[in-house]
Amino acid sequence: MKLIHGKELTEFVDGMIYDKKQVKSHSIDLTVKAVYELEGQGSLDLGGSEYKEPKRNKIEPVKKYQDDKYGWWDLKPGTYLITLNETIALDKTMDAMGKIEGIGLISPHPRLLKSGAVHPTLMTMKWEPDYILPLTVGENGISLKENARISKILVFK
Repeated sequence: MKLIHGKELTEFVDGMIYDKKQVKSHSIDLTVKAVYELEGQGSLDLGGSEYKEPKRNKIEPVKKYQDDKYGWWDLKPGTYLITLNETIALDKTMDAMGKIEGIGLISPHPRLLKSGAVHPTLMTMKWEPDYILPLTVGENGISLKENARISKILVFK
């Protein structure tokens, strides 16, 4: 497997906000679309018949100034759920036999880590538009602006 160059990655990533900022040499930065607060607990079982998602409430971003184009989420310590603006279609990496050849590695953006927050690193072959990532915010909290670069994707083919 080889690491795909950032410009080549653009054919697999839809919904980018600003490609000049997001496309890197061997990755694409992914941006936060929405933040949700968990309410209550979920439940899991072996067979799946008792699976229950926890309720979640969408947190609306707040503009700091009336003329601002985008708002901010001021998050206290805890766990949240986030969605991304981008979708990843690694099914475009299919070989002649119809087998998907690309694997995406989605990891926290270094700036997110330096700000005291983290989400898990995931491997995926397809990223659905409604896919959710858990975001853990450290003890000092974090302010996230709408469309902030929060993750990176690298694709191996």
